[in-house]
Amino acid sequence: MATGENPRDGSEEPLQAEPDEDLARRVQRGERDAMEQLVRRYLRPIHAVAASYLSEPMDVEDAAQESFLRMLGAIEAYDPRRPFAPWLYQIARNIARKRLAARFRWREELPSGELPSRQPGPDEVLERSDVRARVDAAIARLPERQRTAFRLCDVERYPTGDVARIMGLSAGTVRSHVHHARRALRAALAEGGKEAKNRRIVP
Repeated sequence: MATGENPRDGSEEPLQAEPDEDLARRVQRGERDAMEQLVRRYLRPIHAVAASYLSEPMDVEDAAQESFLRMLGAIEAYDPRRPFAPWLYQIARNIARKRLAARFRWREELPSGELPSRQPGPDEVLERSDVRARVDAAIARLPERQRTAFRLCDVERYPTGDVARIMGLSAGTVRSHVHHARRALRAALAEGGKEAKNRRIVP
């Protein structure tokens, strides 16, 4: 059978790939290879969903792994007559939100001065730059669906149709979310540019 690049993760799989819902039916029957195919197919999208809520790479990785474990545990309750991708997206979304809330509680419970400290790496130094900080802050302020659509479309570079299917939205709604997200980011960057210019002018 001919193969081609999977637009979801760049891996090779049949051009006429087995539908998600058929794979889910096979997982319900206990077929391990079907589960492995679903994990390969959705690994990057689920990471992107988790990353739209969580900033620490380890938290993102843990949330993605938990999402697939939760999917496996709940697969018997899944109805293959309904789209699979939005069902999995909802699982990942709920787990990421729960982990985000737990991280806030953990930080609030630590006594003052006892937050973990470590030397920042090169990536963290970059993240602390004014531009990166403004972009991160602007993304964090976006409504959650705009944030997820933006990350999947503009960061992970998934086609709009794939993102619509994953999120259970129409393609037009996804494009609207991405448009509003881009506009908010442009505004944040423009404001940052004005402030930087003012700092150079004022002695």
